[in-house]
Amino acid sequence: MTDDLIKTIEEFEQEYKKTIGDTLAYRPKKEANLDNIRRYGDGAGDYNPLYRDPDYAAKSRFGMITAPPTFLYAVTLGVVAGETGNIERRRVSTTYLPVNYAGAEIDFIRPIWVGDTITAREVVGETNRKESKRIGKIAFNTGHVTFTNQRQEVVATIKTLMARYQNTGHTMEYDRTAKTGDDGAPTVVAEPADPLVWERERRGAEPRFWEDVNEGDEMPPLKKGTYSVTELFLFTHGVLGTGRSSRAALEAEGSADLGGGGRFDEEHAKKRRNMPGQFDFGPQRVCWLSQMVTDWMGDDGMLRKLHASVRHPNIVGDTNTVYGEVTRKYVEGSEHLVEVQVQNCNQSGLATAFATAVVSLPSRG
Repeated sequence: MTDDLIKTIEEFEQEYKKTIGDTLAYRPKKEANLDNIRRYGDGAGDYNPLYRDPDYAAKSRFGMITAPPTFLYAVTLGVVAGETGNIERRRVSTTYLPVNYAGAEIDFIRPIWVGDTITAREVVGETNRKESKRIGKIAFNTGHVTFTNQRQEVVATIKTLMARYQNTGHTMEYDRTAKTGDDGAPTVVAEPADPLVWERERRGAEPRFWEDVNEGDEMPPLKKGTYSVTELFLFTHGVLGTGRSSRAALEAEGSADLGGGGRFDEEHAKKRRNMPGQFDFGPQRVCWLSQMVTDWMGDDGMLRKLHASVRHPNIVGDTNTVYGEVTRKYVEGSEHLVEVQVQNCNQSGLATAFATAVVSLPSRG
């Protein structure tokens, strides 16, 4: 049946508000075994040996493999509550109301150990109306996601922000034009992502002490290279483990390829998501922002918070680099903390995603 589809942003908001506070029946779970942790790393482009080499991890302060902080996204993207609340999902179609990932506030509470089984629970949060010159009326909806392990310990929470808007019939406009130098040559050159994964240098086992960090310090850039269909595929199937779509699902969404929610289908991306072409998952860039911080802090640091905002799409063909800077250092209780600002920029220099992160570092004191 399609006669009860929700077709306007006003009707969507009215139906969504009825479900605020509902806990979704959906309870995704995943075991943080070595294979799944490595698949996450393949999909996110994070080959830190702390998360994939048992011999290396055995010499760390953990004494064994732990999962990267944003392994949470391998359990679930945590977007269902923010996308549709507790409305029957078939009633909300991108034919009328596309949706995009807008950001997340993540609190990391305890490590995820190899062998843990992580379960997610989503609760429908508030919705707020805003206006955009690019796409008009937007309903910003929140989902509150709690992740627990098999010991019923909370390992992390995420407040997810999703943007639902009216289908405009035209693609979003934003800056993707490559910057050029005085000689007219591009300042950001297209570069395959695969070698960058292997060549990445990290702080690693050398401790980064709180006393050695200064406000204003720049972090070594994290080059992510040119976004390709391969990068989209690796995240889709390596991190999310997306399966095949039924004929009914394909017909409902008007796409021949829904393996990544229609992202692989260029026509679908343009007509149903108002994108310039094949595009990424917002959480993929959140994983990049997290990696920037974990690479910088080293094996002895702890990522406590990551509050991220995704502002613009990342399209196949865009070339991405993550930059960062230390903005604050302080002591809270027994912890020596550092706040950093990180941002992912495309070839035009446009910040398409950014975050504030809080890190606990070891102290000589």
